[in-house]
Amino acid sequence: MRKIFRFIFVLTVFSFLMPLLMPCIPAYASNDLLSDISGHWAEQALRRAYDDGLIQDYNGRLRPDASITTMQALTIICRIFDVGEAEDMSRLGLSGSMWYHEYAAKAMSFGLIKSIEEAIPDAAMTRQSAFHLLAEAFQLAEADPDMAVLEQFSDGRFIAWEHRGSLASLVSKGLVGGYLGRLNVNSSITRAEFITVVYRIIGVFEPHPGTGGSYEQGVILRESTQASNKTFNKGAWFDSNASDIRLQNVAAESVIIRSLKLSSLEIGGSSRIKRLTVAAQAGDIDIMPAGSATVDTLVVGSGGGTVSAGRINAIEITGSNRNVVIGGNAQSVVVSGQNSTVYVQGGARIGSIKLTGAAIGSRVITEGTVNELEIQSIGSAVAGSGRVGTLRLGSIDTQVNVSFGVLAERADTGLTGASVSLAVPARLSLGAELNAIATIDNAAPGTICRLVWYVNGAAVSDKVFTVGGPVPTLSYSFEYSRTLPETARIRVAVINENAQGSRREISAEGRVAVDNYSKRHWMRQETPRVLEKVTLGYKGDYTLEWALANDLDDFEKEVWVYARGYTSDTQYLLWVNLAYQRVNIFRRSGGNWELIRTCLAGTGVRGRATPVGVWTTSYKQPRGWTTSEYTVRPVVRFWGSSGYAFHSRLYYPGTTRLMDPRIGFPVSIGCVRLYEDDIWFIHDNIPDGTTVVVY
Repeated sequence: MRKIFRFIFVLTVFSFLMPLLMPCIPAYASNDLLSDISGHWAEQALRRAYDDGLIQDYNGRLRPDASITTMQALTIICRIFDVGEAEDMSRLGLSGSMWYHEYAAKAMSFGLIKSIEEAIPDAAMTRQSAFHLLAEAFQLAEADPDMAVLEQFSDGRFIAWEHRGSLASLVSKGLVGGYLGRLNVNSSITRAEFITVVYRIIGVFEPHPGTGGSYEQGVILRESTQASNKTFNKGAWFDSNASDIRLQNVAAESVIIRSLKLSSLEIGGSSRIKRLTVAAQAGDIDIMPAGSATVDTLVVGSGGGTVSAGRINAIEITGSNRNVVIGGNAQSVVVSGQNSTVYVQGGARIGSIKLTGAAIGSRVITEGTVNELEIQSIGSAVAGSGRVGTLRLGSIDTQVNVSFGVLAERADTGLTGASVSLAVPARLSLGAELNAIATIDNAAPGTICRLVWYVNGAAVSDKVFTVGGPVPTLSYSFEYSRTLPETARIRVAVINENAQGSRREISAEGRVAVDNYSKRHWMRQETPRVLEKVTLGYKGDYTLEWALANDLDDFEKEVWVYARGYTSDTQYLLWVNLAYQRVNIFRRSGGNWELIRTCLAGTGVRGRATPVGVWTTSYKQPRGWTTSEYTVRPVVRFWGSSGYAFHSRLYYPGTTRLMDPRIGFPVSIGCVRLYEDDIWFIHDNIPDGTTVVVY
């Protein structure tokens, strides 16, 4: 029954997304005609993105202040890195007709998402999610950033734990800033804002850079496998197509390799690279600067394959599930990626290795010598036949199977073995305040924790307390509206970060039924506005795209029918809305008319308009009408024996092959054209004598 409505919804979303993603309309080939960015604060960045092929217009509009969705953002990133390889999406059951199918497949092959469900394609992105995605795409997150930079923002505590490292890195680099002391992390991010941050990171797309030259902006190296005698003062990114890379006499603040597969990497001559990031999706690689070439810090980022390193003093492992082999001496190794393995070969000497609190499940295997090893993460291990000088354990569950000299610290237990339970009322009467209580068991007294209360997924209270003292309770008053859920989700999270940075969280969730005002109450509240909004006359521009993007919402339709006091001799009522070209089908429910189906329509043109008024369905003709010019079937008449009726679009005479597919705007000579599924629904389900309102 809802099939065609879902189809209309998908197309409506498609129409909403087209300004960023659809091919250009020839009439707007010049970006001087981009009508909605002239004078906009981000006009320059938007024009650059348009010229660089990252975004495209639709009818000359870019809609800069609309929220960007996850798949729009992923599409832009895939265009930046020229991702051509696509994951096989058939196993996920994703329809090839969805606009984002191609770029979802590319984003998966590029490692940006693991499943299309993870992306929530058509949901607006929050600012923190967008910043985290950009940090991941451009590999900007540090293994152990200064988290204190987030304390300057009053909403810093609402940054998700998995996003904190990314946002701290971006803030430290000056790529992201706040406004009036806030990052507004849970607000949606606009297209203009997203593009602006992109161009703070990069400024140049350089195909075949050749030899020589200096760059003062971040550079995307297109179709490039080598760079010689060049200086990159803001960083250079090799795109997804780079495979065999050769760097000769290169001076760079940073070089980031984002290949789909990296086969070889040569660093030679007098190259001086401060920060080299390897984030290829596949390929085992050896990194050994030759001759006088140096790499200050090697970052093993997201991706796959084993990375073997030598002659590099500092190594960071920010990617998860990475295998890194260290074959030479190094001053420091820092790991923040989860489930990664650091293997120190025999004879190698490492000054220090640190597994941060984020490096959950990572491990160190040493056949060489490590002067100091610090493990803050949970679920980690250290093993091997080598030796550790000083071992610092920040997590009580670390597995140790290695020889060591000094055990400098043992972890505090924090919330290890603790649990939290939640008490909420089963039902909350209208206007009553919600009170909820959390109880914490088996936590060590004196442990300092944060307790966060969530209502329907939104954090509403965040307080610090000490185990053994009073536990913060929740007192919350709902803001009543017609969209208030009948059941509210209440969640409490207790979070502890110990002195070593290890983080543990325990949580509990409950549900409470929330009484609301009746539907009639909200209908009465909305009646004046809806009656003013619903007027006679077609409002559109005679395109299907306009119809798909414009309509009343379901509740407004029910309010209008209720306010007008329409009745029907059957359990059904049909409203032909001329303004938005819809047939709305209602069923009687508890004294109200409940909308059960919305059908896209094509009504009569000017001069042959569908007659305004209140009519009734009279009789049905399953075989329809056939003339020498066309066939329509089935037919459901709604004005006695007149020629006014609901019917299909026009077929070639005597067939069901479409002759005239037009719909969504006035197109007929008085009848109401419908999609096939919709007219058959009316034919099969709507009894004769049903009221038909044309307005």
